[in-house]
Amino acid sequence: MNADTLTRQFATAIAASRADWVPGLLAALLTLPQAIALATLAGMPVEHGLYLSLLPALAATLIGHSRVALSGPNTAASILLYASATTFATPGSPGYVNQVLLTTFFAAIFQFAFFGLRVGKLFLDLPTSVTQGIIAGTGALILSQQAGPLLGVVINGQGPIESLGQALAYDAKNFWPLGVGAVAVGAGLWSKRRRLGRYHLLIALGAGWAAADLCDVLFGSATTAFERLGRMDLSMNFVSVPSVDLTELVALFAAISDGLAVAAVGSLQAAIMSRTTSVMLDERMHVSRDILGQATMNLLATFTSGLAGATSFNRTLANVEAGARGRAAGVIGVLALALGLALGRDWLARIPPAAISGVLVLVGISLLSSLKSLDRKHPRRAVEMLATVAAAIFLGLFYAVLVGACLTIYHRALDRDESDR
Repeated sequence: MNADTLTRQFATAIAASRADWVPGLLAALLTLPQAIALATLAGMPVEHGLYLSLLPALAATLIGHSRVALSGPNTAASILLYASATTFATPGSPGYVNQVLLTTFFAAIFQFAFFGLRVGKLFLDLPTSVTQGIIAGTGALILSQQAGPLLGVVINGQGPIESLGQALAYDAKNFWPLGVGAVAVGAGLWSKRRRLGRYHLLIALGAGWAAADLCDVLFGSATTAFERLGRMDLSMNFVSVPSVDLTELVALFAAISDGLAVAAVGSLQAAIMSRTTSVMLDERMHVSRDILGQATMNLLATFTSGLAGATSFNRTLANVEAGARGRAAGVIGVLALALGLALGRDWLARIPPAAISGVLVLVGISLLSSLKSLDRKHPRRAVEMLATVAAAIFLGLFYAVLVGACLTIYHRALDRDESDR
């Protein structure tokens, strides 16, 4: 092969990936506030969400089948991790981090098993009513968990009703964070109406941050008492190995069972996005390989100070809408995020958690909008969706999947029985 041929091939590769530069930079901008917010949602120090967004997310991009799917911090996975680890330790503590890493490890093991057994297509058999119910239930859980942070109240409850009750019943509320969260939500909603929807989470985070700084200047930090993220201990020494205490078998069994829940919900989301992107880009599906990408990501996250993640709905769809057509967008997004963190770590330490809560409220509202797809003309589909939402709120996301699956099987059995008659 001569030099001219190599030059032409290189130029062709650059031209093919040129369209992925803008989506890649957008992916980095979207990942930053979500990595911070979803690590907080999981009860983990924010740097763990950022570590997940680097090497593990890059592995999912390169190994998964979908060319445009973006993985990393995920709402459903963060909620499951929080519900699991808070039973055994205080969020953010070393024991809590270890429990999350252990759960992440078992999630990876189960997803490798899903890949080996080639059960990916089974996740596609769940009807749209169930998957939309899971999405709406996740949104309701997110909103309930933000009551405490927005009112300056430390929440000990695990369920949404208990958490909301504790926040509202607490006497010494601090309403300054609520104001900052409201500014963030308002800015996010305004930006979506102004056709800035791709950037609305970043705009919301910036507006809430600016509001907190302005309040500190006008009224004094002693009055507002805003918390800040503080310095993020990002370093090259990010290797982590979860420990197993054989005297605490309850915690080990919880990590195994909750790891299965994280694996199942994450695989379901990978299947949903695989089906969605295959239609949008006219590419064939390979759900099992997408699950393999998720398994590799979670295994790598276990040993690089991350936490369990999954395919992201909003980042993936934003990636497609921005014009991404190949894996280069995901790779560029990871590299741009790493560069930004290297240059602006001290600046990011000033972000107020109240602004992050505002971002999470926007995420919750967006997920709740799936309730609009409630099919009133078909009572069985409506029952499947509403039962799945209720199970997610009162029992958890894993049981929501089980409830939805059982209802689907029941209704299909009824249909067969009626057809036999």
